[in-house]
Amino acid sequence: MKKKNKKMKPMVKNFWLGKTPMWINFWILGLVFPKLYFLGVLMVLTEFGVGLSFSFANFIAIHSLIPLYLIWGIPTWRSAQIYKGKKLWSSLTQLFVIFKCGSAVLGIFFKDFVLYMFP
Repeated sequence: MKKKNKKMKPMVKNFWLGKTPMWINFWILGLVFPKLYFLGVLMVLTEFGVGLSFSFANFIAIHSLIPLYLIWGIPTWRSAQIYKGKKLWSSLTQLFVIFKCGSAVLGIFFKDFVLYMFP
């Protein structure tokens, strides 16, 4: 058990510092994971959340994504700064981070904005 913990710490630290490949941060952790997370939370809440309507379950699932996007944005931004490929990809990634994190923060205050911007 301790070996797994020792391997996990450098992996999380490397992610936080932006040392993981930018394509993993962007495609896997920025696009695929949030969709799977959203669908998983929504399925669990609608199936096992006794008395929860679909719209309320959707509201909970969307708002549970907000901290994940903010935690994802910092390492992805750092990874884009470290990226050694074409500057275009780095700039587009940073623009996407601004868009996603900005819409997540605005979504805290504007419920309809969140429902429009997120799945």
